[in-house]
Amino acid sequence: MSNNFARVSLFFNALVILIIYEYKILKIGLTGGMGCGKSTVEQLFAEAGWHTIRTDEIVRGMLAGDTQVHAALRERWGNVVFTADGAVDRKAIAALVFTEKAELSWLEDLLHPKVRQSWKLAIQQFPARNWLVEIPLLFEKRLETEFDLIVCVTSAPEIVERRMVHRGYTQEEIEQRRNAQMPIEEKTRRADCVISNAGSLEFLKLQTKRLIAQI
Repeated sequence: MSNNFARVSLFFNALVILIIYEYKILKIGLTGGMGCGKSTVEQLFAEAGWHTIRTDEIVRGMLAGDTQVHAALRERWGNVVFTADGAVDRKAIAALVFTEKAELSWLEDLLHPKVRQSWKLAIQQFPARNWLVEIPLLFEKRLETEFDLIVCVTSAPEIVERRMVHRGYTQEEIEQRRNAQMPIEEKTRRADCVISNAGSLEFLKLQTKRLIAQI
Protein backbone atom coordinates (compact mmCIF):
# COMPACT_ATOMS: atom_id res chain seq x y z
CA MET A 1 0.00 0.00 0.00
CA SER A 2 2.78 2.46 0.89
CA ASN A 3 4.54 1.87 -2.44
CA ASN A 4 1.34 2.52 -4.34
CA PHE A 5 0.73 5.67 -2.34
CA ALA A 6 4.25 6.95 -3.02
CA ARG A 7 3.93 6.33 -6.71
CA VAL A 8 0.52 7.95 -6.91
CA SER A 9 1.90 10.96 -5.00
CA LEU A 10 4.78 11.26 -7.44
CA PHE A 11 2.32 11.04 -10.29
CA PHE A 12 0.08 13.79 -8.98
CA ASN A 13 3.07 16.00 -8.12
CA ALA A 14 4.06 15.84 -11.75
CA LEU A 15 0.51 16.77 -12.76
CA VAL A 16 0.58 19.80 -10.46
CA ILE A 17 3.75 20.99 -12.16
CA LEU A 18 2.09 20.65 -15.53
CA ILE A 19 -0.97 22.59 -14.42
CA ILE A 20 1.05 25.40 -12.85
CA TYR A 21 3.08 26.03 -15.96
CA GLU A 22 0.14 25.49 -18.32
CA TYR A 23 2.36 23.39 -20.54
CA LYS A 24 0.84 22.32 -23.84
CA ILE A 25 1.78 18.76 -24.65
CA LEU A 26 2.00 17.69 -28.26
CA LYS A 27 4.39 14.76 -28.10
CA ILE A 28 4.66 12.25 -25.28
CA GLY A 29 7.32 9.58 -24.99
CA LEU A 30 6.01 6.50 -23.18
CA THR A 31 8.47 4.10 -21.61
CA GLY A 32 8.84 1.73 -18.69
CA GLY A 33 9.98 -1.75 -17.83
CA MET A 34 9.01 -4.93 -19.62
CA GLY A 35 5.63 -6.30 -18.61
CA CYS A 36 4.68 -3.07 -16.85
CA GLY A 37 1.62 -2.26 -18.97
CA LYS A 38 2.94 0.27 -21.51
CA SER A 39 0.72 -1.09 -24.26
CA THR A 40 -2.37 -0.73 -22.10
CA VAL A 41 -1.54 2.91 -21.42
CA GLU A 42 -0.90 3.45 -25.13
CA GLN A 43 -4.30 1.96 -25.94
CA LEU A 44 -6.01 4.29 -23.48
CA PHE A 45 -4.37 7.29 -25.12
CA ALA A 46 -5.54 6.04 -28.51
CA GLU A 47 -9.10 5.65 -27.23
CA ALA A 48 -8.91 9.27 -26.01
CA GLY A 49 -8.13 10.47 -29.53
CA TRP A 50 -4.35 10.60 -29.44
CA HIS A 51 -2.29 9.35 -32.35
CA THR A 52 -0.06 6.61 -31.02
CA ILE A 53 2.88 4.58 -32.24
CA ARG A 54 4.30 1.35 -30.81
CA THR A 55 7.92 1.03 -31.82
CA ASP A 56 7.84 -2.69 -31.09
CA GLU A 57 5.28 -3.00 -33.86
CA ILE A 58 7.58 -1.14 -36.24
CA VAL A 59 10.34 -3.62 -35.41
CA ARG A 60 8.01 -6.56 -36.03
CA GLY A 61 7.12 -5.12 -39.42
CA MET A 62 10.76 -4.72 -40.36
CA LEU A 63 11.63 -8.24 -39.30
CA ALA A 64 8.65 -9.53 -41.27
CA GLY A 65 9.17 -7.73 -44.54
CA ASP A 66 12.19 -5.40 -44.82
CA THR A 67 14.48 -7.00 -47.40
CA GLN A 68 17.47 -4.88 -46.38
CA VAL A 69 17.08 -6.02 -42.78
CA HIS A 70 16.75 -9.63 -43.92
CA ALA A 71 19.94 -9.35 -45.97
CA ALA A 72 21.85 -7.89 -43.01
CA LEU A 73 20.60 -10.61 -40.67
CA ARG A 74 21.56 -13.34 -43.10
CA GLU A 75 25.01 -11.86 -43.62
CA ARG A 76 25.58 -11.62 -39.86
CA TRP A 77 24.07 -14.89 -38.65
CA GLY A 78 23.30 -17.00 -41.68
CA ASN A 79 20.24 -19.23 -41.97
CA VAL A 80 20.14 -19.93 -38.23
CA VAL A 81 17.81 -16.97 -37.69
CA PHE A 82 15.40 -17.92 -40.49
CA THR A 83 12.70 -20.56 -40.57
CA ALA A 84 12.45 -23.17 -43.31
CA ASP A 85 10.05 -20.97 -45.28
CA GLY A 86 12.38 -17.96 -45.14
CA ALA A 87 10.70 -15.97 -42.37
CA VAL A 88 12.74 -14.37 -39.61
CA ASP A 89 12.85 -16.55 -36.49
CA ARG A 90 12.49 -14.01 -33.70
CA LYS A 91 13.09 -16.58 -30.98
CA ALA A 92 16.38 -17.56 -32.58
CA ILE A 93 17.43 -13.91 -32.72
CA ALA A 94 16.48 -13.41 -29.08
CA ALA A 95 18.56 -16.42 -28.08
CA LEU A 96 21.57 -14.83 -29.77
CA VAL A 97 21.26 -11.22 -28.69
CA PHE A 98 20.25 -11.69 -25.07
CA THR A 99 23.24 -13.91 -24.37
CA GLU A 100 25.83 -11.82 -26.19
CA LYS A 101 25.97 -8.06 -25.65
CA ALA A 102 27.89 -7.39 -28.86
CA GLU A 103 25.17 -9.09 -30.91
CA LEU A 104 22.46 -7.08 -29.20
CA SER A 105 24.35 -3.85 -29.91
CA TRP A 106 24.72 -4.83 -33.56
CA LEU A 107 21.00 -5.56 -33.90
CA GLU A 108 20.04 -2.28 -32.23
CA ASP A 109 22.41 -0.38 -34.52
CA LEU A 110 20.68 -2.03 -37.48
CA LEU A 111 17.08 -1.49 -36.42
CA HIS A 112 16.85 1.56 -34.20
CA PRO A 113 17.80 4.23 -36.77
CA LYS A 114 15.14 2.82 -39.10
CA VAL A 115 12.58 2.75 -36.30
CA ARG A 116 13.38 6.30 -35.27
CA GLN A 117 13.07 7.49 -38.86
CA SER A 118 9.69 5.81 -39.14
CA TRP A 119 8.01 7.41 -36.13
CA LYS A 120 9.59 10.79 -36.72
CA LEU A 121 8.30 10.79 -40.30
CA ALA A 122 4.80 9.95 -39.09
CA ILE A 123 4.85 12.90 -36.68
CA GLN A 124 6.28 15.24 -39.31
CA GLN A 125 3.40 14.42 -41.63
CA PHE A 126 0.85 15.53 -39.02
CA PRO A 127 2.70 17.95 -36.72
CA ALA A 128 -0.44 19.57 -35.27
CA ARG A 129 -1.75 16.34 -33.80
CA ASN A 130 -1.15 15.03 -30.32
CA TRP A 131 1.22 12.07 -30.43
CA LEU A 132 2.26 9.37 -28.00
CA VAL A 133 5.18 7.14 -28.95
CA GLU A 134 5.85 3.99 -26.94
CA ILE A 135 9.62 3.39 -26.77
CA PRO A 136 10.88 0.77 -24.31
CA LEU A 137 14.49 1.97 -24.59
CA LEU A 138 13.70 5.70 -24.65
CA PHE A 139 16.20 6.65 -21.94
CA GLU A 140 18.78 4.11 -23.03
CA LYS A 141 18.84 5.69 -26.50
CA ARG A 142 18.76 9.24 -25.13
CA LEU A 143 15.56 10.29 -26.86
CA GLU A 144 14.23 12.53 -24.08
CA THR A 145 14.68 15.73 -26.09
CA GLU A 146 12.41 14.43 -28.84
CA PHE A 147 9.37 14.80 -26.59
CA ASP A 148 7.51 17.38 -24.55
CA LEU A 149 6.78 14.95 -21.72
CA ILE A 150 8.10 11.55 -20.68
CA VAL A 151 5.72 9.11 -18.99
CA CYS A 152 7.07 5.96 -17.33
CA VAL A 153 4.91 2.95 -16.45
CA THR A 154 6.18 0.93 -13.50
CA SER A 155 5.27 -2.29 -11.75
CA ALA A 156 6.71 -4.36 -8.94
CA PRO A 157 9.27 -7.00 -10.03
CA GLU A 158 7.22 -9.91 -8.72
CA ILE A 159 4.17 -8.72 -10.66
CA VAL A 160 6.23 -8.32 -13.83
CA GLU A 161 7.61 -11.82 -13.44
CA ARG A 162 4.13 -13.31 -13.11
CA ARG A 163 3.02 -11.51 -16.27
CA MET A 164 6.09 -12.57 -18.24
CA VAL A 165 5.82 -16.20 -17.11
CA HIS A 166 2.17 -16.14 -18.20
CA ARG A 167 3.38 -15.00 -21.65
CA GLY A 168 5.67 -18.01 -21.86
CA TYR A 169 9.03 -16.59 -20.77
CA THR A 170 11.38 -18.58 -18.57
CA GLN A 171 13.01 -17.06 -15.49
CA GLU A 172 16.32 -16.96 -17.36
CA GLU A 173 14.78 -15.12 -20.30
CA ILE A 174 13.18 -12.60 -17.96
CA GLU A 175 16.50 -11.88 -16.28
CA GLN A 176 18.28 -11.55 -19.63
CA ARG A 177 15.80 -8.98 -20.85
CA ARG A 178 15.78 -7.12 -17.55
CA ASN A 179 19.58 -6.90 -17.56
CA ALA A 180 19.50 -5.45 -21.09
CA GLN A 181 17.50 -2.42 -19.90
CA MET A 182 18.07 0.48 -17.57
CA PRO A 183 16.80 -0.28 -14.05
CA ILE A 184 13.17 0.74 -13.65
CA GLU A 185 14.09 2.86 -10.61
CA GLU A 186 16.32 5.02 -12.80
CA LYS A 187 13.66 5.34 -15.47
CA THR A 188 11.21 6.44 -12.80
CA ARG A 189 13.65 9.05 -11.54
CA ARG A 190 14.16 10.52 -15.00
CA ALA A 191 10.51 10.57 -16.09
CA ASP A 192 8.23 13.61 -15.84
CA CYS A 193 5.23 11.50 -14.83
CA VAL A 194 5.00 8.01 -13.37
CA ILE A 195 2.04 5.65 -13.72
CA SER A 196 2.01 2.72 -11.31
CA ASN A 197 0.65 -0.56 -12.58
CA ALA A 198 0.98 -2.34 -9.26
CA GLY A 199 -2.74 -2.65 -8.65
CA SER A 200 -5.83 -3.43 -10.67
CA LEU A 201 -6.50 -2.60 -14.30
CA GLU A 202 -9.06 -0.06 -13.14
CA PHE A 203 -6.41 1.70 -11.06
CA LEU A 204 -4.15 1.88 -14.12
CA LYS A 205 -7.00 3.26 -16.21
CA LEU A 206 -7.84 5.85 -13.55
CA GLN A 207 -4.29 7.22 -13.46
CA THR A 208 -4.00 7.30 -17.24
CA LYS A 209 -7.33 8.99 -17.79
CA ARG A 210 -6.52 11.65 -15.18
CA LEU A 211 -3.22 12.35 -16.92
CA ILE A 212 -4.93 12.65 -20.30
CA ALA A 213 -7.55 14.99 -18.83
CA GLN A 214 -4.86 17.37 -17.59
CA ILE A 215 -2.97 17.70 -20.86
